[in-house]
Amino acid sequence: MIAHRPSPVRMAVTSAEINAEAAHLRQLGLTLPDGSFLKAHPFEPPWTSHSLLIPSTWSEPGLKRLLAPRRVRADLLLADLDVLEPVMQRAYGGWDSAAARGWNWAQWFAGWREQLAAKGPAEVPFDEAFAPMDRLLAFQRDNHTQIPLNRPTGDGSQTAVLDGAANARCVEIRAGDRTFDLAANDPGQQVRSAKLWRTGERGFAGTHYISMPSSYGVPEAVRCGDAWIPLHPIGERKVGPSAMLHALWAETFSRDHAHFERLGDGIVYVRLPTFVAANYDPAPPEGWPRRQPGDRVLIVDLRDNEGNDADYGLDVLKGWIDETRMVPFDHLGTRIVSSCLYAPLKWNYPISDSKKFKQELLDDMAKPYPPGCPRTVDVRPAQWTYLERHFARGPDDLRIVALVNSRCASDCEGITLMLASLPQTLVAGANTYGVVQNIQPGYSVLPHTGLRYRIALGRSDYFGDNRAVDGYGLDVDVVLPEVDTLKPRQLRELAEEVASFRN
Repeated sequence: MIAHRPSPVRMAVTSAEINAEAAHLRQLGLTLPDGSFLKAHPFEPPWTSHSLLIPSTWSEPGLKRLLAPRRVRADLLLADLDVLEPVMQRAYGGWDSAAARGWNWAQWFAGWREQLAAKGPAEVPFDEAFAPMDRLLAFQRDNHTQIPLNRPTGDGSQTAVLDGAANARCVEIRAGDRTFDLAANDPGQQVRSAKLWRTGERGFAGTHYISMPSSYGVPEAVRCGDAWIPLHPIGERKVGPSAMLHALWAETFSRDHAHFERLGDGIVYVRLPTFVAANYDPAPPEGWPRRQPGDRVLIVDLRDNEGNDADYGLDVLKGWIDETRMVPFDHLGTRIVSSCLYAPLKWNYPISDSKKFKQELLDDMAKPYPPGCPRTVDVRPAQWTYLERHFARGPDDLRIVALVNSRCASDCEGITLMLASLPQTLVAGANTYGVVQNIQPGYSVLPHTGLRYRIALGRSDYFGDNRAVDGYGLDVDVVLPEVDTLKPRQLRELAEEVASFRN
């Protein structure tokens, strides 16, 4: 049996395809500073800023990708490692951090090649063929890197409240029939202190909670010292096939339009769904609502927002926030790998349909790069960290509630970070998904198998203490056990408590 080829990818691009793609881009109003776009052999060295680019006619719809067979010919994947290794070495944002912790990249690729070579041309199930990727992601969790795309490996967070205080350091979690050690040197794995609120209650209570990857299973208890403290999970769990189907539905069919609702007495609710054009266009003819005299609390509902382009959300909020006081996303501290492959990997981003974005990438491709396409890192120091957030405003200021849950991901987490830099913001709900540590996704294709993949092109440290965030998420100030079921009218009760809250 011949293994499936999900798309008509080839090792070479014809002259006709090169000319047709250039003409297509010019018809879109784009300028090609290099005179052309594609190279004849995009998957072979020498590596340049036009490597990895393929004709748009080779693209594959998301539905077909996710429903493709889940087996691959071992010899074809073996050949693809000769493309993947130099790409990751030059462009993967987690390369240096893994090596610093002892990961041997050369040994890892050699072992993967040996495993595949032993199978010859046999068809191999995805889970067996890509088992080395599972080992890498277990060593360094990375929710933006997925090889291949039609084998989801994302592992979002789940939040659980402790049934009592932890009087000693917590060392392990029990979930189902397994236990997991908690690293003493990783604050992301430790118990947090926060406030807690339930509908119908007055005031905030103190609580302790913990976050962990959903793959652990349903959390049951955490051992702190010699005592096992029961855990109470909050929110709805979507893992495995259900998470995949949820993502497919959201990508293909779901529409959740941004909107405002005045709940009365100066409390305003705004829904910010996933940041894609279908959810925000067209904007209201009179523009998005602005703050009115007497507005006291703004609830920004970011639940189930899967990210994409946070500018959509910032545009909606312009009439409510002082952007001069908010720390912009690019000032939060990042390390971006900026080899010659950065621009083509970003070009392949499946939703990058902005003309401005595309022209900037074309201009980047035309810049001179050193021979051999060496790996360089652009370090942008943090001007603020998430640990510095502090809710402390006077009674006349607008209060903001950033309402998040375990499916707030990527740019949703980015806008949460920016809102949290404003001192009038409380982050409430459950910890976010955790896909904001390994950042800047770039896309390409393995030419022999035709499998699409994604790798993170950068890395962040938004807390400032190098903790694990992917799979653990951003912390909340107020835990809401009913976070996934709260409706705007119920949230008015929360807003009243926030309006009178003194930290």
